[in-house]
Amino acid sequence: MASSSKIFVIIGAKGGLGAEIVKRLAEKSPDEVSEIRCLVRNPSAVPSDLLPTQDERVKVMHGDATKASTLKKPFKDAQAVFFAAQGQKYKGICEVDRDSCQIVADVALEQGVPRVLLVSSMLTDPRNRFALTRMILNSPIITGFSGFCHRKGMMDLKFQGENLLRQSGQPYTIVRPGHLINGKLGQAQILAGQTDFFLGGAKSTRADVAAFCIMAAVNPNAKNATIEVASNLKKKGSDLVSPTLLENIVPDK
Repeated sequence: MASSSKIFVIIGAKGGLGAEIVKRLAEKSPDEVSEIRCLVRNPSAVPSDLLPTQDERVKVMHGDATKASTLKKPFKDAQAVFFAAQGQKYKGICEVDRDSCQIVADVALEQGVPRVLLVSSMLTDPRNRFALTRMILNSPIITGFSGFCHRKGMMDLKFQGENLLRQSGQPYTIVRPGHLINGKLGQAQILAGQTDFFLGGAKSTRADVAAFCIMAAVNPNAKNATIEVASNLKKKGSDLVSPTLLENIVPDK
């Protein structure tokens, strides 16, 4: 694929963060973004007011992260793929948050996609196993009560998915936001770091995290790196997420 491609793919475009990534991409000029491919399992179920489909660059199409055959055509000539989908209950989390990381990576590698950006979650690393937030998110309350029959919870499965992507050979960026909320772009200063633990800060808006993901997906400093993202409410943010946030980011070891 030519490095000059301006095509972007969003897996999970119907979800809260996925839809925000679509909106932020649509705000960019045609010189920066020529086509936005929004992958959902059932295009007819997407609410008419969810995505900016009045923009002719926005294409809603069928794509299922668990089925490689549905990804090959949408991935063709893409500059970056944003993997913002997540499964529900134990079976869905296994299929989407874990196993689909390998599927997406394999297809992206086959199609020559320069970068896959995976949206994961802060505290996925097992070294945080005793952090209260992780314990709650990893519990059967979130994973589903069938999780009582299994040793792994949602956060464990997300971490396994991250590792599948890391080991795939496909260039990647993994973004681990904390608590996401609705809100406008630029409400607070974005924080970025590589702690593998909790990154101090407040809840982040989906709009801010979406803008960060778009910037990171094409930034060379973020290639093959895992990055925690949070917000600092004490400082006003900006509609433009600065690349300086990635100046000290280093590749995963």
